[in-house]
Amino acid sequence: MTLSLSPPWRPRLPFQVAGPLAVLLAVAVLATNEAGYRAHAELLERRDAAIETRLTVGRTRRMVLMMESAQRGYMLSARPEYRVPYDEARARAGELILSLRQIAERQPAHRQNILLLIEAMQQRSSELAEVMRLFEAGENDRALALMLTDIGREQMERIDDLVEEIVRKETAAAGSADLQRERVRIWTALALVGLVTLCLGALFAAMRLGRERDRERIGHVQDLKAERDKLEREVTRRTQDLSALARHLQTVREDERRRVARELHDELGGLLTAAKLDVARMRKRLHDAAPEVLERIAHLGETLDAGIALKRRIIEDLSPSSLSNLGLQRALEIQCSEFGKQADMRVEAAIADVGLTDERELAIYRLVQEALTNVAKYARAKRVQVSVQPDGDHVRVQVRDDGIGFDPARARNGTHGLAGMQFRVLSCGGEWLLDSAPGHGTLVQARLPALPEPA
Repeated sequence: MTLSLSPPWRPRLPFQVAGPLAVLLAVAVLATNEAGYRAHAELLERRDAAIETRLTVGRTRRMVLMMESAQRGYMLSARPEYRVPYDEARARAGELILSLRQIAERQPAHRQNILLLIEAMQQRSSELAEVMRLFEAGENDRALALMLTDIGREQMERIDDLVEEIVRKETAAAGSADLQRERVRIWTALALVGLVTLCLGALFAAMRLGRERDRERIGHVQDLKAERDKLEREVTRRTQDLSALARHLQTVREDERRRVARELHDELGGLLTAAKLDVARMRKRLHDAAPEVLERIAHLGETLDAGIALKRRIIEDLSPSSLSNLGLQRALEIQCSEFGKQADMRVEAAIADVGLTDERELAIYRLVQEALTNVAKYARAKRVQVSVQPDGDHVRVQVRDDGIGFDPARARNGTHGLAGMQFRVLSCGGEWLLDSAPGHGTLVQARLPALPEPA
């Protein structure tokens, strides 16, 4: 069956051009808007940087002047409370100098002037500190002589010149940034208007041509829908056939298991029993034989006992006689007990007596059997919990271990045991759940209807 996905109409060139053109114009609108926004933001950042530089330079100069004023007030009054403004101004000046250094790193064009300004301010601050030191040491004459020299005046003039130069350049930079920002805004607006107009025109053309194409497409879509529905019905029918075949193969497999178990019980069991009786007769007749012979006969008897036990275990694995003779509850309890002994593992079994059909009892038994086999092979667990409990009109089966766990998403390929368990549960109309994670153990859970589904 062939499904054609190509439309029966011939595509029109105007529509092929109008659609991509509208998309390209829309992208151009977004790109233009983004470029304008970035340019505007960059210019705004430059203007803000210029304003920040002017403010920081002005604040630093003002702090130096405040230090001079506070110094004179302190030296005239000699009162300790007048020193506080000097200390505060000096600390604040130090913080502003650090800010100026950061600004110099960000603005290479003004770095030289800013570094010269920092040097001049530090020299002036050091001079003021030296005058304060001499004054507080009682050397008033030396302090006054140092204060009256022209060094301080020259430094302040140098500071003023550098501040004016930096402020002038930053003012010009801020003005230039504002002018460029306005130009960018105008050109961006004009470009957006033009692009939006073209985009709308292309969009309207695409919509007009699209309506014409839609009328031709509706018929093709309806044909595709009919073809799809036909394929879905075919897939559903084949899936049902495959499921029925899988259930039949599963039934055949169980029948073959029972046949092999019966053959082993009748034929191999008879041979082993006869051999066991022969060994017993030999032991009675050769009781006076050499110790080595008696030891060999005893070893042969033990080997036959082990073979008989192995035969029984294989038969139980193939066709559990305990399930048909003792029921599901007792059969699972025996299975859990024997598994705990063989795997040297703690098994906690909570098995309720639930009434189920033979098919579902076998499905639950095989589910628990396969889950315990996986635990023994891969889980590295120390404890296993097996639970079969009624859950309303359903029966809930859980096998949980505290082993290493695994990632179910990565274990899908090649995990025929898990797939077989899942199919058994689903074929009985049940629900299947596998929950595991690395390092957190594994939970295998099934929920089966207690009563058979209506035919």
